Amino acid sequence: MHRLPWKWAWLPLLLLIIAKLEQVGGKTYLDWARTDSQLTRLPFFGGGVGHLLRYLHPLSMSPPSERGKISELRSELDANYVSYRGAQLWKLNFNATRGSSMEEREEDDEAAEERQVLASPDAQFNEVVALFGSEVWNINQDGIDILIERRNVADARKFMDKVGYSYNIMIDDIESAIDESYVEVPAVEHPLDSVRNNSLPWMEVPGSTMNWRRYHDQADIKQFLQTLLETYSENVELIQIGVTRNKRPLEVIRVSNGNPDNWAVFVDAGLQARDWLSPAALTYAISKLTYLWGRPKGKVKGEGQRQSRAEKAMRRIDWYFLPLANPDGYQYSRHTDRLWTKNRGYDSVSGCYGVNLDRNFDYGWDGTGSTSNPCKNLYRGAHSFSEPESRAVRSFLSGMREYLGAYVSLGGYGQTITYPWGDADYVTENQRDLKQTARRAVLALRRLNQAEYSSGTSYRQKLARPGNSADWVQDRIGPQLVFNMFLKDQGRYGYLLPPHYIVESGEEVFEFLRTIAQQLQ
Repeated sequence: MHRLPWKWAWLPLLLLIIAKLEQVGGKTYLDWARTDSQLTRLPFFGGGVGHLLRYLHPLSMSPPSERGKISELRSELDANYVSYRGAQLWKLNFNATRGSSMEEREEDDEAAEERQVLASPDAQFNEVVALFGSEVWNINQDGIDILIERRNVADARKFMDKVGYSYNIMIDDIESAIDESYVEVPAVEHPLDSVRNNSLPWMEVPGSTMNWRRYHDQADIKQFLQTLLETYSENVELIQIGVTRNKRPLEVIRVSNGNPDNWAVFVDAGLQARDWLSPAALTYAISKLTYLWGRPKGKVKGEGQRQSRAEKAMRRIDWYFLPLANPDGYQYSRHTDRLWTKNRGYDSVSGCYGVNLDRNFDYGWDGTGSTSNPCKNLYRGAHSFSEPESRAVRSFLSGMREYLGAYVSLGGYGQTITYPWGDADYVTENQRDLKQTARRAVLALRRLNQAEYSSGTSYRQKLARPGNSADWVQDRIGPQLVFNMFLKDQGRYGYLLPPHYIVESGEEVFEFLRTIAQQLQ
């Protein structure tokens, strides 16, 4: 009996996948031609069969009525697939209560006493989370975003009606929202059409599958960086700063004119695996930066004196970008568990996977807001810098201590620009510069597209995170500027923001980086 060569061993599985695709709704959605974009070469399928499937069969090719069946198909292809069917995202508005008269709501003494105990926001928060919530997604100006598992939805509603708390159901079925995050935006609804009139030419990258009409696979991002290296070899360099536990490279792309007097700015994205927006927005900003850097002057329509000055400032910076700071977790969130947030380190004692990388840096490590339980999302690791991803960032930034002008960590979500500290309400020596730069960025973003961002210390913005990367950089490296930029939105979609918002978010990231470049001059 002859065996297939190892490189063809996946062929039977691929044939099975194709057969499954043909069964969805009695229709075949497999399209080998891919006429929606002009490709000069096929992508590198580093993500395996799952990545190949997504290239051959993007979810957007299915009509909306079939997307639930596509979700079922994902489950069939991965025995470990985590479904969130029936789970909901709620926003708890603890500053308001449902109005009711005495006639409408009569309480006995016991119920009244219960409400008095729960009068404070902290008590209300703890009560709801302890009884019904599986995870808090965010705490923001509008309230607290909390994930309610399907089994708890009915009881949670009864409880909220009983105590009279105000809440909104932001997502009534998490799995349906997950399906929407895999959608590819049709070209007619997407700014990509503007490429033809030369207003957004950086969105068309010859030789790359990146189009910012959908959230891309890790292999697509890797290929995109390689394409930029080949296209702009005079100004672009790829640096591998480490490898993950699953042996994926941590690749930094450097964009520079080579001037030794330049300040350096380091920007990372995607520390939280389920945050797909920040890697997408950052790659968009990188594409725009490299295009504008290498284009002939005056080629883009509408270029004015302000843009020209800002571009000059950006060219005086050595830019270092880490678009995927957690590639293992990112891929796992794409294939198996869309809401996975940690990396994929394995704890042999508990049998659980993953460390929260934004709790693994040593400043404030082991503080309130993290956990020693390896099975929880906020697990901080056995010790600080226990993970190869955080150690790689530490080593790379430590070597830039003398010339690092700014550090920025992008993430989702909240629409806020924060700066240290995140563990307590202390003031940094450079807080005046941080506050001034953040305010300028907020105004610039408002001018850009009426985006409403807030700003302040992580602690005052209710985004305190012990062991986070920004506080460690402020404490140990000490550049002029240190920021977290939490992108869209404010809780309508949370971590499941549809891809329609990628380009808008990419423009916001670019505008923020431009503000930082001007501040460093």
